[in-house]
Amino acid sequence: MIFKYKDYDIYYEIHGQGDPLLILNGIMMSTKSWAEFIEPMSKDNMLILVDFLGQGQSSKEYEQFYHDIQVDIVEALLQHINIPSVNLFGISYGGEIALQYTLKHPDRVKKLFLSNTCANTSYWLEEVGNAWNEATHSGISYYLTTIPFIYSPKFFINNREWMENRKNILVPLFDNKDFVKSMKVLTNSSVGYDVRDKLDQINVPTMIVGCEYDFVTPFYQQKELNDKIRNSQLVYIHDSGHAIMYEKPSLFTSLVLGFVNNSKIMYNL
Repeated sequence: MIFKYKDYDIYYEIHGQGDPLLILNGIMMSTKSWAEFIEPMSKDNMLILVDFLGQGQSSKEYEQFYHDIQVDIVEALLQHINIPSVNLFGISYGGEIALQYTLKHPDRVKKLFLSNTCANTSYWLEEVGNAWNEATHSGISYYLTTIPFIYSPKFFINNREWMENRKNILVPLFDNKDFVKSMKVLTNSSVGYDVRDKLDQINVPTMIVGCEYDFVTPFYQQKELNDKIRNSQLVYIHDSGHAIMYEKPSLFTSLVLGFVNNSKIMYNL
């Protein structure tokens, strides 16, 4: 389905019924990335998926924008579908938007789940983004600069056939000039992002997941979130990289649904 935000077409999907669960994508993801998770996550919940501006089936924008427009798109979506509040899940880039949305619209968020998320674009992460942008001259260069570091080494080595299939799918996509042009704008939209001094304003129950081999958003950044968000819990996942939903899909799904649908979760006062 499509709704209009200003002059942009924003694509979204709704699956199932029940307590709303809104998923916000990582930077290279789209609604299609969640295909294998739709059935379990919509069994007892209204699952809401959305492509950010510049992602998937939403409009592309080649002039530079920043996170604030994505935050406003989330609010416009909830107004469009007339949902007063949601359980909000964000992974990586989506977690950054989820944090900012929660700070701006605290009454709209029942529970907050953050996976592989950071509170600021560090010098390290900015340089990672610069490396990605410098590799956009060819699909294989972009693939080799981005994808291996999103997974843990053990998963990458033990699942060579799966990774080679991913390469066969992704390299042609990464050769698409419109795609990589949009990715550069998305990557640069995180420059200057920093909510570290605002985290203590978040009061909703929050679960934070970090992974042992996350080279994009290292675990110390999830620990920082947990230290500063008062009503938060921190989960450390061994033997996983940044792409936990693909490396450990059953554990990932259990964590999300267990947190969202547990009515006995209390504030840590």
